[in-house]
Amino acid sequence: MQTEIPVLSFISAVLVLFPLPWYCRAGNIAAMSIGIWLFVVNMINAIDALRWTGAYQIPSLFWCDITSALITAVNVAIPAACLCICIHLERMASFCQTSTSITKRRRILLECLICFGVPLVYAALHLIVQPRRFDVYENFGCRSATYPTVVALFVVWIPPLVLSLLTIFFCGITWRHFLLHGVHFSRTRASSSLTSGAYIRLVSMAVSEVICTIAATVVAMAFNLTLGLAPWADFTRDLTEVLSFSSAATPKSITAMLITEWAIMVAQSFFFIGLFVLGEEGRSRSHEALQVMRRALSFCGRRSTCIAELKGTSMTEWYVPLCH
Repeated sequence: MQTEIPVLSFISAVLVLFPLPWYCRAGNIAAMSIGIWLFVVNMINAIDALRWTGAYQIPSLFWCDITSALITAVNVAIPAACLCICIHLERMASFCQTSTSITKRRRILLECLICFGVPLVYAALHLIVQPRRFDVYENFGCRSATYPTVVALFVVWIPPLVLSLLTIFFCGITWRHFLLHGVHFSRTRASSSLTSGAYIRLVSMAVSEVICTIAATVVAMAFNLTLGLAPWADFTRDLTEVLSFSSAATPKSITAMLITEWAIMVAQSFFFIGLFVLGEEGRSRSHEALQVMRRALSFCGRRSTCIAELKGTSMTEWYVPLCH
């Protein structure tokens, strides 16, 4: 996995940036935040996999503090953003939401708070059940440590599950409204960026993302609670302590959990970009990107030809255009 993790993580990080301009123009802060969080965590996974290949020393405490907190925050960031998407779509499909500049600004502000503020608060609350500063694993990098107690259930693992289940619930209501008012919705939204196809893709994306979140949370709970819940009375905290594990010293269950979490993050990234590319806007963007790549390759080829022709010419000849 030493090659697959950085390569696939870098590819995923680049791809999830692709739909962001369209979501920005549409004012879809929640969908934008999913792309931003996926980009950040994929970049962290790629850099950590390269930085800690065959090593488990700690070159930078600050880097590990930031990245371990962001990896923790993404556990609620994605389901929170998906919940915002489904609530917004439900209100639009039921025609309960009036489209004014004031309501749009309020929605954008609320989605910013939920999609970015709530995950950071969640990462801060993780300190309650964090016995040490962080753990470092060879080939994987830094991760937050969690003391497996009843408190950890409510602080760490239940919030992502609750947000994911709420998202699925609202997706069901959203789909029901769409089936009841689909024709009217298509007519009223014909000139809008949110067409029926885009509506269905957003609902599908939200469901796909939260299913992945549920899977990741269940896997983390299963591996962390293998030996059962520890008594809270035995909990001690030393935020100056850091544990480093070589690949040989890392338990197989922890290695399996880290690989599973990475694979789920890559899957979420491909769901995010894949459902966008299925739409007309995504296909047009793909065509534009291919055109840009073709022009870039053509320019590089012409430049190489010009350089080859310039070799051996005199200074006065450089003023004569050799390539047209």
